[in-house]
Amino acid sequence: MKYVIAIIQPDRLDEVMAALEDKEVNLITVSDVM
Repeated sequence: MKYVIAIIQPDRLDEVMAALEDKEVNLITVSDVM
């Protein structure tokens, strides 16, 4: 198991989520940071 923390721009979220799905990542937590 690996633990990854990433801070991305909101407009890239869909692209990142698609890439993670392609890699069969099945547990994702998304938080809005202000």
